[in-house]
Amino acid sequence: MPRATSNSAANLERLVTRISSHMAVLKLNIIDPAWRPTLRFGIVLFLTALVPVYIWQGIKVYRTRFETLLEVLSVAGCGWQMFFRMYFYLFQQDRCRQIVQEVRDQRTVYGADRNPRMEKLFRAGTKRMLLAYRVIHLMYGTSYFFQLGPLIMPDPHKCNLPLALQLPFLPPDRNMVYYCINYAHHLLLNTIGVFILLPMDGVLIVALLNICTRIAALQLLLEELDAKLGTVQWQQTAHLDAELNRIIELHIDTKRFARVIYETYQMHFFSMFSVLCFVICMCMNVVARDPRSTLIPFGLASTGQLFVICMLGNVLYIVSDRLKDSVYGIRWYRCTVSQQKRLLFLLANAQPEIVMGAVFIPVTMTSFVTIIRAAYSYFTILY
Repeated sequence: MPRATSNSAANLERLVTRISSHMAVLKLNIIDPAWRPTLRFGIVLFLTALVPVYIWQGIKVYRTRFETLLEVLSVAGCGWQMFFRMYFYLFQQDRCRQIVQEVRDQRTVYGADRNPRMEKLFRAGTKRMLLAYRVIHLMYGTSYFFQLGPLIMPDPHKCNLPLALQLPFLPPDRNMVYYCINYAHHLLLNTIGVFILLPMDGVLIVALLNICTRIAALQLLLEELDAKLGTVQWQQTAHLDAELNRIIELHIDTKRFARVIYETYQMHFFSMFSVLCFVICMCMNVVARDPRSTLIPFGLASTGQLFVICMLGNVLYIVSDRLKDSVYGIRWYRCTVSQQKRLLFLLANAQPEIVMGAVFIPVTMTSFVTIIRAAYSYFTILY
């Protein structure tokens, strides 16, 4: 058992280290309490602040060609997401450290080092976190395939560049040097976008899965309490007060942690939903006019990002919905009147499901299906 415990803790620490290393690429490792802004951070912040300039330049250059202009707007949507969500690194450093530290402390809080079943549960939860982070890492990494666009499907309307963006005063169609500078600039923007959004969404995914694991741990504690209730005499359960109180305290702590995630990421969810909906519609518009457009992978990547976030939000909703059944399912009628009252409060507080929100819309698969259905209707009208 000690070896399994150490492996579980090591996997969790490896996950945190991986997120930290991805933050460190751009000198944005805010997980480290000793982190301070550096020159590289200043350069990244400056290039991110220039996103509106790039967008305006692209609109001026490609305004005469409608399909390319729509591609500019699609790329601009992702640029705006990166621009607006940068405040995570600027103003939410303490929240990020708090979330990561609470994820690290989860095993100790729930007593996984003393309970083999609890340790197995948290070990499986850590594996799910690692898998989810690897998946999103792969998704963001595929964005580099856009850099191969000029080789696979060159588009002279955007000077055979991967993206429909140009640096001011350096038109890529003038000479090869300017073209190479613009190409390298696209590669740099892609790298900045990946390593700004990947750790940020990685912390979000880890936090959502951690809440699911905590709820599963509460269900396990309720099962163990129910087993003990079945072995004692009717209403002779006063000695189980400490276990019941601990379950209530852990449930309160889980809901508090969920509120921290909600308050931290609410505007991020709103930014993702609004921007990705806009990008998907722009991509549909382009594809309706040119089915061979290089923007198809871009639209699929945006749809994939939205799907992953909504899927995890939906998983959290389903898991939290099951908790009230676990509370009611124990032998509450064997408890003392005082314990029954506490269980009633626990049941009432477990009734509202934990739902992440994007200000006006819940982050669930229902919202994802609604968005895709609206985009498909838009596409059929255009086509």
